Amino acid sequence: MDNTYLLAQITYRIILQSMGHPGKIYQLPGGWVNGQGAGDTRTGCGKADGLMSVLLTLLDHEVTFFLLGSSANCFEDKIFELTRSTVSDIVSADFIIVPEGKSGGEVLKARRGSLDYPDAGATVLYIIDSLVDRSNGKGRILLKGPGIKDGLEISVSGPMKDEFLCIKEANAEFPLGIDCIFIDKFDRIMCIPRSTMIEVN
Repeated sequence: MDNTYLLAQITYRIILQSMGHPGKIYQLPGGWVNGQGAGDTRTGCGKADGLMSVLLTLLDHEVTFFLLGSSANCFEDKIFELTRSTVSDIVSADFIIVPEGKSGGEVLKARRGSLDYPDAGATVLYIIDSLVDRSNGKGRILLKGPGIKDGLEISVSGPMKDEFLCIKEANAEFPLGIDCIFIDKFDRIMCIPRSTMIEVN
């Protein structure tokens, strides 16, 4: 069996698990495309296995993506080469990639679907340093909703607290909204679908 296909199957199951259990951290497989690297999401060098395995799984020629921030030029060609997905603007893109971990409020421009087609909202992929090192956390985020028993609290940095406020605003009119995927440099993943209620303290 082709290694890329097998990787996509494993990654897809992990994404489904993560979406079904918002706020829970899962480990993504490494070694995408026979172990080739694709460049660090911040600097243009190094590896980004977790991100690339997710992109290879979710993107194809039928969907569009938008890269936010200074890393855009470095990654657009590579993502197209791997997935054949084409670049769009932030307002109409199916997938929005935030390599620097925060959008500065730009995520509020993302497509949120309609009452007839709520699943047409965008999926936003955030790349952050670590999902488990929260020693510098300055904000408390409480997650509630389907897949979460009795609520789940996570701590985030100041800038990410602002980002969660934006995500909360974008998802204020459920079932409209955006789905969010967080990936760290250790290839770990955490998902927060639009059905999750967010309280920011």
